[in-house]
Formats: sequence, structure tokens, C-alpha cells
Amino acid sequence: MKIRTIITQDAEVDDQNSLRHFLFYTNEVELQGIIQTSSKFHWQGLKGAKPIEGKDYATKGTSFEEPFRWTGTDWMMEEIAEYEKDYLNLLKHSPGYPTPDYLRSIVKIGNIGCVSDMSYASEGSNLIKDRILDEDARPLYIQVWGGTNTIARALKDIQDEYQNRPGWDVLHESISKKVILTACGEQDTTYRDYIAEEWPQIQFVTCLQMKSYAYLWFMMPECESKDTLKAKFMKEEIINGKSALADGYCTWLDGSYYDGESEGSQFGANPNIVTEWFGARMLGLKDAKQYDFLSEGDSPTYFCLFDWGLRTLEDFSYGGASGRYHRVYDQTNSKGEILNMWVVDEDMFIGYDGKEQSLESMWCYVADIQRDFASRVDWASKPKYMDGEHKPVLSIEEGLDIQAEAGSCLTLHANVFTTDKTEASINYRYYKEASSCKEAKLTQNQNSTCISIPKDAQKGDTIHIIVQAKANGHYGLVKYQQVIITIE
Repeated sequence: MKIRTIITQDAEVDDQNSLRHFLFYTNEVELQGIIQTSSKFHWQGLKGAKPIEGKDYATKGTSFEEPFRWTGTDWMMEEIAEYEKDYLNLLKHSPGYPTPDYLRSIVKIGNIGCVSDMSYASEGSNLIKDRILDEDARPLYIQVWGGTNTIARALKDIQDEYQNRPGWDVLHESISKKVILTACGEQDTTYRDYIAEEWPQIQFVTCLQMKSYAYLWFMMPECESKDTLKAKFMKEEIINGKSALADGYCTWLDGSYYDGESEGSQFGANPNIVTEWFGARMLGLKDAKQYDFLSEGDSPTYFCLFDWGLRTLEDFSYGGASGRYHRVYDQTNSKGEILNMWVVDEDMFIGYDGKEQSLESMWCYVADIQRDFASRVDWASKPKYMDGEHKPVLSIEEGLDIQAEAGSCLTLHANVFTTDKTEASINYRYYKEASSCKEAKLTQNQNSTCISIPKDAQKGDTIHIIVQAKANGHYGLVKYQQVIITIE
């Protein structure tokens, strides 16, 4: 059964990049909405709208009645039109891609008037409301790439309609469990002002990995992940003329111009952007090259939804392609209720220099993400399945949940095969940061590993083992399985 999800976004350039990337993966999820909203960085303008005194708006002094860095709404349909050009070839590699007409049917305009505006029901909020209230028992993952105002409006309409009816408490609890927000931070005030106040148990996962897959990646150490963000990889593997959808992807200084965007954020077209962009001034960016990766700051909100073989959606503390998270208990609403809020953790990482350091936890997956993305760009030019590359298939003989005694030795056996003319290597990794048992020794053979459980391991302790199968094709595609060993 597929994961179902809705995208909400504010049309920023990296949001447009994120949607292009996501569309290559619409075969893996059930996408139920693409909704444009506003944020503190982008809005259309709303007559009569005034900033609320005392609110921490990033754009103080700007008019809420006039457009602010507004790039319009046509771009969503334009990207789907480019997807349509790639669609038939993509379909040869996976039967699950939705039709372009279906994608067009779920594009809606949400609350775009100004930052934090939720004063009216919009097409976007109505779609969200309908999906929340449907009888589908699956969790509903709503991605937040901009403000939460359109989501807040949907929830408010539900509250206004049902809170005085019998069964409201049951409905409220079920919605609080059903809706999961994976968010690129808080980009307006409506989460704090409304959602946190009235729906404090809705899970809010703050998917901020700004140094791993956004504008600040250049600050990270030299390594394989960083190599896949540099101009050489981007030009050869992503914007290489193989895909209509990928060729519209924006990189540093590539000539891309976005109508309505400020000159200080014209990353493709402003020749002085490296010195004029506020982030460059603050962080000392001096060496951005033409075609270097720009940003997909919102994409960690959905990498966790794809089938990498990792178990993020069981518990965000398990980690995955979007990183590893933990719940915080110091965030409350005005009633003193603890919010169901999760924030990113760091993991240890070793770069080319051999130094071990603590970094954003998705950084180690960036190379895998980029190579997988590149393989799908390649699918767009390959009308025969046999001419593309595809992930290996990986399974663990002993299963993914195993009981073991302290002081024992446990052997895992991995089986892998590929549908391509490639072979795959197997690697096992003890994921210390996700484990409650902080020591475990692995002795690896070709397709198996022996795990030595510490004698002093406590009952209930867990050991996470990440098994990786990597194909030896051009893209080096990977599939994972995450084994959790519980001490009995």
C-alpha cells in the first residue's frame, strides 16, 4: 500500500526544483494534492491585509496588500507539461507513474494572499479538508514547503463544523493521529497561532537539513556527497538534455530567470548573486560555480516517504534518507500542552580528510539521493526498461525484527539480485546513533555478518544494523534494509 501525501509550497525557486525532483518519484507514493500557499517570503497580496503588531515577520516594512517576491501560479502546470514529455518513457521503467491529467486535477491554489492569512476557505484548504475527513485509514503526510496557513484553514473549517457535534473528541483524536506534517521549518505564524493551540498532538517534523541539501551545502566537508552537488555532476547527470523536466532545474548562475522574484534571489540570472545574496554575505560564499547545485531545502520533507528500505516512518528516531529526528518536550502552547514536535539530530561522519565529525544526519545519504535522481533523469530518455538502471532488490533471511540475548552472536544473511546486467555488493553498518545499545561488533563476510552483542546489554536495548546493497552500474544505485535487534 502506497504512502499518501499532499505537497504545500510557496513557489520559491528551490520549491520549484523540489517539485521537479519529486515528480520523478510519483510512482512510489500516492500524491493527492499540489497546493500553492504563501509564506513569510512570498505572497500575492491581499487588499486590506495588515501585519499583526508584535509578530516576528521576516519582511517587516513590506505591504501585505502588494505582491512580495511573487512568481505566480502557472509554473506548476508548466512543470507538469514537461513531466508529460517524459511520462511515457518513465512509465516503461515503473507502471506506477500517474497520468499528467491526474496531476493537473490535483493542482490547487491555497491561501496565497499574504503571510499567515487563513481568513478564507480556498480550493487548496478544501482539498486538504476532504483528504483529512475521508475514510482512508492510512496516515496523511502533508509536506510543508511554505507556510502552514492553508493547512490551518482546513483544520479550522473542520473544527468549526464538527466541534459542537457528538463525537468531536473522537474525531479530533483520530485526525491528530492521522495528519503528519513534515515541514521545512515554520514559514509563517499559523502553526503556533492556531495548529499548536487547537491540534497540539499533530506530529510536526521539522525537516531542516539546510547544510545537506539547501543553499548552505558548500559549508560541508569534501566527500562523495559533496561531489554529487558540484557542477560537473549536475551538468553531466541532471541537466544534461535527457529530460524535459530536469532541464528546467535551476542551478547557480545557469541563466534561469524567475519573473516576480527579487534581484537578490535571482540565483541563475544575476551575475553578481554570489556577492549580493544575503546568505553569501553572511557565510562568506565566494566560489559558487556555474551549474553548481543551488538548493532543494524542502525535499527532506519527502525523501522519508520513498522506498529506500529504511524505517523512518515507523519512528523518525530510526533515521533515513531525510535524516534522523527526536521529539522535543520543551515546546508548549499557551495552555501548557506539550507539542508533538520533532527536530533533526546529527550523526558522525568521516569525509575525505579522514576526520570524524558530527553533521546533519541526512548528509551521508546525499550521494545516494543524487545518483538515484540521475538514474531517473536517464529513464526519461530510455524507452526500453533494459536500457535503464534500477535499484537492486535486497532481503534479509532472518527478517528485520530480531530478538537476541546479551553476550550472544547473531548472524545476518543478505540476499540481493538486480533486474539489470549488473552485480551488487553488500555492506553492513552498525548505526550507533539510532541504537540504545551503544556498542556492537560486526564481523562481515561476503553476504553475511556476525554481530557480537555486548554482555552488559540491557533488556529492551536495541541495535540498528543498516544493510546496503549497491549495484556496480554507472549510477551505483543502492537499496537498504534496516534490521532492529532487541535484547530480550
